[in-house]
Amino acid sequence: MARLEFLDVSGYQEKAQNKAWWDEAKRQGIAGAIVKVSEGTYYRNPYGWNQVAAAKLAGMKLAAYHFARFVGNSYQAVNEANYAIATANSMRLPHGSIIVLDYELRAGSRGTNTQACIAFCKTIKANGFVPAFYSYSGMANLWDYEAIRVATGAKFWIAAYPRLGPAYAPDYGSFPSISAYIDGWQYTDNWHGWGVDGSVDLTGVFTTEEKITSGGHLDDYHFENGNLVISGWFASDKAAGKANHYVIITDDQGHEFARQSVALSARPDVAKAFPDIPGAGQSGFAAKFDYTAGMAGKKLRVYFRYTDDPAGNGNAVDYTSLVDMTKSAAYLDSMSVSFGKQLHVAGWFASDLSIGKQHRFVILFDAAANRELQRVKVDSAARPDVAKAQSAIYGSGQSGFNAAFDYDASLVGHKLQIIARYSDEEHGEGKYVDYWFEPFQGPSMPVLDGKTEQTFVAHDISVSRQQDGTLLVNAK
Repeated sequence: MARLEFLDVSGYQEKAQNKAWWDEAKRQGIAGAIVKVSEGTYYRNPYGWNQVAAAKLAGMKLAAYHFARFVGNSYQAVNEANYAIATANSMRLPHGSIIVLDYELRAGSRGTNTQACIAFCKTIKANGFVPAFYSYSGMANLWDYEAIRVATGAKFWIAAYPRLGPAYAPDYGSFPSISAYIDGWQYTDNWHGWGVDGSVDLTGVFTTEEKITSGGHLDDYHFENGNLVISGWFASDKAAGKANHYVIITDDQGHEFARQSVALSARPDVAKAFPDIPGAGQSGFAAKFDYTAGMAGKKLRVYFRYTDDPAGNGNAVDYTSLVDMTKSAAYLDSMSVSFGKQLHVAGWFASDLSIGKQHRFVILFDAAANRELQRVKVDSAARPDVAKAQSAIYGSGQSGFNAAFDYDASLVGHKLQIIARYSDEEHGEGKYVDYWFEPFQGPSMPVLDGKTEQTFVAHDISVSRQQDGTLLVNAK
């Protein structure tokens, strides 16, 4: 029996937004579609939403791919994986589909590249998708697929083009036999003269629909009044006879922070998307936990569990995902210099690591001389706008600050920097977490324009005429 084939498309295939394009591809033997969803943490395929929808309407088995930019950086690899997952979800890629790591950059070392690829694929897997790895056969010295497969179970899709120009069938005499576990071979970049990549499916994973009998997803986590709220779903054919349901939080070493017995909630959307999973319609998990200093700065592991043990142990089946408690975000909303010789700054700073650090400071820093100039203790200010936009960061609802520093002409044009700080010590030392805003040139002192009238109170004042006829006023 002839092996089925599949196409992969990106922003270069605008026509793949049309169902008729996929219908014709199907007529010529195509059974699968892999749509580029993202690249790095800055690009989303602008046609991706329509390409996914059109391929789905044409009856293709759908998958997605992400073009990697992390080059051996495991931390960045996780960030890119999360970006790819969020993008794939927004494009309505079916949950449980394959998400391919497209690794093509000829840089880095084999060891660090492999570890970063493993971090990416583990994140994909932990979020309920199937990881796959793609690269060119000539780049095998820059990654170790066998190590990636053992660590993550990732499928393997390899590119090797035996000839240039249009190709209408794979030439198995040129098969790139670099692994015993190749699932797909991209044998041309010009399938049937369409100017699109064409691949043959060797194991059926890219073209044959499989019945999904288990799945889950961490839908959301956010803070409410200092509590960590977690919600999602999990259903499995292995949950039969396991009438107790738990949400459990541990660190990545397995140390448990908390567990909570929960009642399942209705999820008609899951039942519609996964009709073959038993119990999908009543698979919602949700729990609220006290957020503690021990959780801060860690990647927490969240378990949705079915078990036959009322205490949450015993015979269990789990869905596992990760929650990142290392996040910080900030923004400097405004900066101005008053006639009273003060530099006023206002903004916000929220951090998962701020728990237990009740003292807040804003620091004026001399970036050129690398030294602190002034430190001001400030009160937290309510920021409901930040709470709405950054609900997954601890303390975002009370993250606002306002500060004023002494300022004079000696600082004008000087390279300065603002630092926002949470500290557990009343003078701002001890244990603290900082956010360093971008350096800036000290702003000019305010100058009246000859039309505006400014009234203020001063204890002493002196006036001198400048060469250009303007008056220099010093007040204190």
